[in-house]
Amino acid sequence: MQCVVTGGNVKVLGKALHSLSRIGDELYVEPQEDGLALRSVNSSRSAYACFLFAPLFFSRYSIPSGLNFRCKMAIKSVLTVFRSLATLEKTVEKCHISLDEQKDRLTFTLHCKHGLLKTHNLSYQDSESLEAVFDKDNCANVFRAQPRVLVDTVVHFTTSLEEVTVTVSDERMWVRNHVEDDAGDKISPTTIRLDD
Repeated sequence: MQCVVTGGNVKVLGKALHSLSRIGDELYVEPQEDGLALRSVNSSRSAYACFLFAPLFFSRYSIPSGLNFRCKMAIKSVLTVFRSLATLEKTVEKCHISLDEQKDRLTFTLHCKHGLLKTHNLSYQDSESLEAVFDKDNCANVFRAQPRVLVDTVVHFTTSLEEVTVTVSDERMWVRNHVEDDAGDKISPTTIRLDD
């Protein structure tokens, strides 16, 4: 497997990995003909996320025909490659991802300005394919919004907040947090109401 990500797409890849790290502790990597799938699931298997990067996302994307490769790795080890998103955008020109099945390593090589190369050889474990099992037709509730609306909504919550509660009625949606101090008293919860 050979993947080359260039320009602003390196930051996009980094953002996707940071998002997956909020879901689970392991990253599942599966190169496919229709793109590179990056997935994560939480420990209780109640939350799942997948990013499928189409071959057009890469400046070069090649997998050997008949490659049936799936692996999982600690997502923290991958985040060391994409530690600072701001720095990635300013210094990294391209990222080369390659698979060395002989050594059980997934190699990330960052090509930085001034000819600097940063190579990360990350170990992995073989895994089964990770897929969410659900029937879309049986999902009665659908939530759609412009990304800007969601960004403007969550900006009112602190970044250290671990969870919010979403309540939906026929006409409105509420996004709330619940904060307790050390004594167990409720303090200044934030509630945002979104109307149609």
